[in-house]
Amino acid sequence: MYIFNITYVIPSKRKDSFIEWAKGEAQLAAASPVLRDYKVVTVAAIPGDKDFAKQDEKNFSVQMHFDSISDCREWNEKCFPTFMDSYAKWHGPNPLFFATILKEL
Repeated sequence: MYIFNITYVIPSKRKDSFIEWAKGEAQLAAASPVLRDYKVVTVAAIPGDKDFAKQDEKNFSVQMHFDSISDCREWNEKCFPTFMDSYAKWHGPNPLFFATILKEL
């Protein structure tokens, strides 16, 4: 199993809007025959950081599961631009994000 992970840094005041987008329009934009699962997760805590909950930014990840790395790459080529255009409509251009492909061991 491969996971195409996109992590965003979101201002706390935009948290609810981001979750609404990620669980709604973004999930529709991610749709693909090669997509096996779709999840939205957040960083709940950082060990040893007592002030983590008070930070002005929150980290969220959208995780899409695929059978192979070639399916991840296909999704990236065919769907990623539409997915990020959807983000721009909701939150503006130039998001603070990074994408990685993870492999489940």
